[in-house]
Amino acid sequence: MGEVHVAEDTSRDDRKVAIKLLPTDVLRDPELEERFRRECALAARIDHPNVLPVYDYSVGARPYIVMRYVEGTDLATEVARGPLSPERAVSVVEQVAAALDAAHRKSLRHRDVKPSNVLLEQGARRGTDHAWLFDWGIAQPITAPPITRLGQVVGTPHYIAPERLETSASDHRADVYSLAVVLYECLAGRRPFDGDEVQVLMGHLKGEVPPLPPHLPHAMQEVVERGLAKHPADRYQSAGELAAAAHDALTAELPAPELPPPAQNHPEAPEPAAAPLVPTPPDLPHPRSHPRSPWTAPVVTGVLAGGVSLVATPFFLAPPLWSHPALAVAVALLTYAVTGNPPHPTATQPQPQPQPQPANDKGPNPGDETKDVGSGGFPSPRP
Repeated sequence: MGEVHVAEDTSRDDRKVAIKLLPTDVLRDPELEERFRRECALAARIDHPNVLPVYDYSVGARPYIVMRYVEGTDLATEVARGPLSPERAVSVVEQVAAALDAAHRKSLRHRDVKPSNVLLEQGARRGTDHAWLFDWGIAQPITAPPITRLGQVVGTPHYIAPERLETSASDHRADVYSLAVVLYECLAGRRPFDGDEVQVLMGHLKGEVPPLPPHLPHAMQEVVERGLAKHPADRYQSAGELAAAAHDALTAELPAPELPPPAQNHPEAPEPAAAPLVPTPPDLPHPRSHPRSPWTAPVVTGVLAGGVSLVATPFFLAPPLWSHPALAVAVALLTYAVTGNPPHPTATQPQPQPQPQPANDKGPNPGDETKDVGSGGFPSPRP
């Protein structure tokens, strides 16, 4: 590839430049010399942020090219350390693709796109790369292996497009093929077709694209397979189209996991209505576990008959107390606790009761009439 020297351009504020000295063989073939001149002039006209600028050139006694000096390394050195992350690989390919599209618009084909012709410099943001594409086929005719000559075709066997091996007619899509090889190598850490020169060339002509590492998106495999299509018409039609497809493959959504079918909605049985909470008087005896107290009988009898006798219950002496709602509830609860049966739903007003007579310890007076209290204390008719 010649010798590269770092120098200072005194005519441009002492900027650093890279001077590449080419072998003198280029002057021995008029056709090569003319191509060298033409391609140097075309490369110098490409004003693109990813095209390494060519400042000057000469075909004198020792041909040389003056280019921008880049502090960094080439892509081949980076790939030799291991595969690039998918994001970094796609970023580099996008920049190289932009440079190729700019050149193709000026009818300039690179013809030797490969990692060693891509320089990487620290990008504007930390951890990013700025890619520079250079060596626009200028030194191809006079370089040593791995550059090979197949008839009038020159290029690197591992990156050359099939149509360039079969015919001299090719176009910019040959560069697209070479860029797809570069993408594959960046992702896999190896070239798609390897071996000796014959094996490599047969791989380009007839071989199938080996699978990428399984951790990469499946969509990326489809991208490299289309980029490495044997027929140019089946390929991406521009370098930018290839780069865009690779970018989309990075963000391709993974298939959503299959979820179990949703459970059918069955109407739930209505919950039973909660019974109203009634406070239970403390320490009440169980309804049927103890004998009834003698003082409760008149109360129960009165409730069942539609009224409550107040004669046998000294507690209920005043009708105003009996009409109080709280006492009515207490009586109902007491009735339920004693009898085990709910009280009659219709409340009745208390009936007036006769006042008890004072007890006479001396016995009945001779003039008093005997009274039968078997009917609740009311006098019975005489026979």
